[in-house]
Formats: sequence, C-alpha cells, structure tokens
Amino acid sequence: MGRKYSISGPSGFTILELMLSLTIMGLVLLIIFGALRIGTRAWEKGEKDVAVHQRQRAVLGLLSRQIASACIYEIKMGDDAFYFKGSEETMAFVSRSPIVPGALTGVVFVKYMIQGGDGDGQKQLKLYEKDAGFLTEADFQNQREEDLFTLMSGVQDLQFEYLKGGEGETDWQTSWDPSEKTGLPLAVKIVLKQDDETAPISLMVPIRCRKE
Repeated sequence: MGRKYSISGPSGFTILELMLSLTIMGLVLLIIFGALRIGTRAWEKGEKDVAVHQRQRAVLGLLSRQIASACIYEIKMGDDAFYFKGSEETMAFVSRSPIVPGALTGVVFVKYMIQGGDGDGQKQLKLYEKDAGFLTEADFQNQREEDLFTLMSGVQDLQFEYLKGGEGETDWQTSWDPSEKTGLPLAVKIVLKQDDETAPISLMVPIRCRKE
C-alpha cells in the first residue's frame, strides 16, 4: 500500500482574528488621535494665554505711565471742581501722558470705566480721553459709547484703590471723593484677576506730581 502525501498552503487569518486585529488597531489610532487633539488644544490655549498676558502687560504699562503723570489741574463741573475723583470702578483726572494720539496741548482729561461684560460676568476696562484745553461740561457727563476705547476685556475682576497719606500714616481706600480729600492720592493700585485659575495681580503706581 503506497503512502499518501497532502500538500497544503499556508493557513490564512480567520474572520475572528481579523476583526480582533482591526479592533485593536482602531483603539490604538483612537488613543493616538485623542492625544494629538488634547496636545493641540493645550498648545492653542497656551498661545492664547500668552497673547492675553502680553496685551495686559502692555495696557498696564500705558496705564502706569498715564497715572504716574497725573497733575494738579482743576476740573470744573458747574459749581463743583476737583483735581482727582475715583471709585472702585471709575477714575477721572488730568494727565500729561496721553494714550490716544491727537492731543494738541499734551495734557488730557482721562476717565477710566470698568464695565460688566455682555451678560457673561466678565469685565471690561474702557477709556475716555480728551485734550484738557478743549473740555466742556458735557465731557464730564455720560460719555458716548463711540467715544470710549476698550483697553482690556474678558477679565473676571478689576478694581482701583487709592493710597491716602497724612500725619505719618498711609491707608488704601476704595474711593477718592474730592469733597473729602484734596489734591491727588499718593498712589493708585490696580487689582486684576483674569480667571479662577490665576492669582490676582496687584500693580501699585505712585503719582509723582504732588503740587505745582
């Protein structure tokens, strides 16, 4: 009786093995693309944060220069007059350092206003500035929105404080009422908080001008 030999080719993948391989490959690709997406979002957020911080530093630099250059200049509103007026959300004075180009005399009336955002709880810092040589009483009333410049937006909290000095003592206060205080504060503090994830920034600006 002769021997029987069988010749068979290499065995292929079964359907189960093929489905298992495709599932594993799909999971690996899903993990890779998920990691890439997270990395891309983190990079975009980092770029956005850098841009925001750079703009904030630039704005705070302009504010520091303008506040430090505040001068003794009487502002008249009818029978009332003041040199400096401030609260936690507004501040008005005359400065020798314009921010907006176009001041002919080089001395400008400045009013900062902190306003709420568009229903999102965030705040904006706006500026009204006009050449002090061309002021009218209307300039001290409600300024038109088109005359305001937005310096900063999208911050959680922003406020002003004022340093009062006298008789060897100094004290930070949340308002500067010209009916109670004369002249200019020793310094102005700007407290800025971007969001819940960042610590507040406090910038103290000494006012150089004490008297003419």
